[in-house]
Amino acid sequence: MTFGLNAIRVGMASALAGALALSGALAAQADDATAETETISVAMVPSGFDSAVAEANGYRIVTDSDGQQRSVAVSPEAVRFEKSLAMSRTTWVEGPCGNSWINAVSRGNSKFISTGFVVPRPVIAKNWTVQVWGWSGMPSYWWGGASGSSWSSSWSFSMPGDGFANVLPGSNVVMNNGAVCASGSPGENFHS
Repeated sequence: MTFGLNAIRVGMASALAGALALSGALAAQADDATAETETISVAMVPSGFDSAVAEANGYRIVTDSDGQQRSVAVSPEAVRFEKSLAMSRTTWVEGPCGNSWINAVSRGNSKFISTGFVVPRPVIAKNWTVQVWGWSGMPSYWWGGASGSSWSSSWSFSMPGDGFANVLPGSNVVMNNGAVCASGSPGENFHS
């Protein structure tokens, strides 16, 4: 499976536009809340490689003499993708794994959460869980599957009182070159 650079850019732009639209909608709903909320963003960190994903996408995982692993493009499609990726301007994605984020807004018993990530490559698989900690229990929300290099989801629910929401440790993505990136587990208190 290969992805063109334009498709990646369109996916990134679409996810960013969606996140901005959601932020506006959440801000409008929480306009008269006493406390301001902000999106908490934390760097994602490399946590290994999935060699089956790498091979399926034209890459090979190699181990250097110092014991460090890396992914190497071996198919013509993967080599072309790497060249186009190197020439693209993705200055807003820092490091090898990008970042993950969460935003938690409360308006009385109505809670609004958005979460997502931005990484430098297409995502072949994600394992993403947000846990809500509050007086009425601990609901969790899970997502899986493929996505572009950026992804977000938003939802609302009812829960009395205050609480805290975070991306659980262990949440991760597997990119097209087999690299696995783990969320930095961003979290935020709900504000009423």
